Amino acid sequence: MQLFEYCRKAVDESLKLGAEAVDVYGVDIETIRVEVKKNNIEVSKASHDVGLGIRAIIRGSMGYSYAAGLNISVSDVAHKAVKAARIGYPDPDFKDLPRPSGYPSPQGIYDDKVASLTPEELSDLAKSLIKKVKMDKIHSVNIAIESSKFTCFVVNSNGVEGVDEGTYLSFLVYITARDGVNMSSSYDGDIVRMLKDIDMESMVLKTAQEAVKGLKARPYRTAKVPVILSGKVLLAVMVEGVASALNADLVQRGRSYMVTWINERIGVEALTIIDDGLVEGGPLTRRFDVEGTPRQRTTLIEGGFVKSLLHNSYTSGKARTRSTGNASRSGGPLDFRGQVTIAPSNVVIEPGDWSLEEMIEEVRDGLLILDTHDTPNIATGELSAMVTHGYIIENGEVKEPVKQTMFVFNLVTFLRNIRAIGRERSKHFNLYSPPILASEVQVSSKA
Repeated sequence: MQLFEYCRKAVDESLKLGAEAVDVYGVDIETIRVEVKKNNIEVSKASHDVGLGIRAIIRGSMGYSYAAGLNISVSDVAHKAVKAARIGYPDPDFKDLPRPSGYPSPQGIYDDKVASLTPEELSDLAKSLIKKVKMDKIHSVNIAIESSKFTCFVVNSNGVEGVDEGTYLSFLVYITARDGVNMSSSYDGDIVRMLKDIDMESMVLKTAQEAVKGLKARPYRTAKVPVILSGKVLLAVMVEGVASALNADLVQRGRSYMVTWINERIGVEALTIIDDGLVEGGPLTRRFDVEGTPRQRTTLIEGGFVKSLLHNSYTSGKARTRSTGNASRSGGPLDFRGQVTIAPSNVVIEPGDWSLEEMIEEVRDGLLILDTHDTPNIATGELSAMVTHGYIIENGEVKEPVKQTMFVFNLVTFLRNIRAIGRERSKHFNLYSPPILASEVQVSSKA
């Protein structure tokens, strides 16, 4: 609990130095990471990162300072934050920091099995996974496994005091296949809070199979066709393209394409998107955000209408509404060094009534797109992306893997062209979504 006392002291010191408001975010995180590169373990290390970040506020001007470790002078860190706030520009849009409130107790966010993992156990696990890949044409296997346990503290000058703790296990596998002429790669990964919630062996085997299948990939053609989006590609579309565009700060500054769509119909009636910071076992499920506002469930789009934005205390004060508990730090919710921003938590797409098989049968000529490495332009809503994992659909059947093919759409047009939403959701990092079938999507290929 020593870090908690440092946080309290930092608030007191900042107020003595002239801060009108202040909050302090402390993080204590222990991490074990194992990396396999080209079939060999190259990294196996344990690390401990502990520190606190101070945000001092004077006339709305925010000054930041942080210190890593506990062998620090809290007064010096507070002095730097207050000095930075004093020389900054006043901001009358700042109203107040969060006030004390009760916190929820979300389930499935701490696992003793993850917390007690050792570097040796993670290394043995990685070795056992490599041995599972006994397939012809597999060229290399790269794996990263990371386990963490953390405790976070938030204290502010309004009397907010919060403690949260949890565990994470992240897994990433990247496999390359070769046949003497062609080369193909595939990857998979996830972040979970409980060890029981991930099946790494199945993920490795499936990734290896997809890499080998990819050796037979062929280009598609240039046309407007129906596409089914599923898997990780929806992370780019729904989390980075839709939920992230409902960031209140971007909207208030006119930097999001969502500016003109607030309380307007932007998508089909079947479309409902929720930011849920309390999903059991969710990667971004927490008791509170980095400012100490309780996490909650916020309906962003309902029946195709844009219902809400994601707020922190600054944007909610500016809009004279309540924070949605989506304050984050620029480096993520476990970053005590970065500045306060806004980010989605767990994004949930409400299911429809189609099976994936029914969607595929519906498509005479189109694509099943599973992944891309590209992200949308939040200012314009445009997405121009390469298909990194997908299949050609012909006469209602999934055919060969596709390569050298792009898909392009504006997100508003995409949301209006949705023809079907699946009934079975799958989890990909912080997205819980069924597959989605959309019509009239521009695809282009070198073929």
